[in-house]
Amino acid sequence: MNATSRESSVAAVMPRRGDRQHVFDRPRQTRSFCLRRAWGFTLLELMFTTSLAAVCMSIAVPSVAKLSANTRTRITASELASALRLARVSAVTRNRTAVLALTNASPAYDAAPVPDGSNWLVKLVPSTIASEAVGGKDLIQAATVARQNGVALSGPALVCFDPLGMQVTTPSEAVDLPATCASPGDNHGGPTYYLVSRAGATRQFKVLVYRTGRIQVCEAGQQHAAGTDACP
Repeated sequence: MNATSRESSVAAVMPRRGDRQHVFDRPRQTRSFCLRRAWGFTLLELMFTTSLAAVCMSIAVPSVAKLSANTRTRITASELASALRLARVSAVTRNRTAVLALTNASPAYDAAPVPDGSNWLVKLVPSTIASEAVGGKDLIQAATVARQNGVALSGPALVCFDPLGMQVTTPSEAVDLPATCASPGDNHGGPTYYLVSRAGATRQFKVLVYRTGRIQVCEAGQQHAAGTDACP
């Protein structure tokens, strides 16, 4: 290969001066761009982002707190209704008077019942009537759900059920009852009920106890309509 041919081959492989400058300039431009991005956000961008996050938090936090309070209130109302149903079923199946009692003490069989108590218990009481099983001091359930959820209960100290599952006043034959059972409601006075509420909640619930023993949970303060859980 002569000198002319070698020069032509080298010229074909090596880029021209303009191309060579363009090729070497690209990495430098890329590095410059990366350095600019590595500097992060400007002070104005940080201030705007922080302000936007603060506004979002101020809107979201109260909503979440209200949702949590409403949920705890409804859960407590449902648990109280379940306890009342348990008392009724226990009275029927055990053929003895059963009671749900509110108390501010630790829920035990001998805990003092008080109106508007923060805990509750379900128990069977001894009876002197021949048709009922005499039995002993049987504690069926002890619950601190309301206190744990920070929920207030407003209602009678005792709700009693007879062996037929009906709500009754304090039976004369029942013994070991330190308080009076709530009087059953009628068509004029309405059912016995507990009001379940919590500070910060926007919803309150009632747990209704009818003379027949039926238990209902409804939302207080709502206009009743068919197909809703508003109180009648």
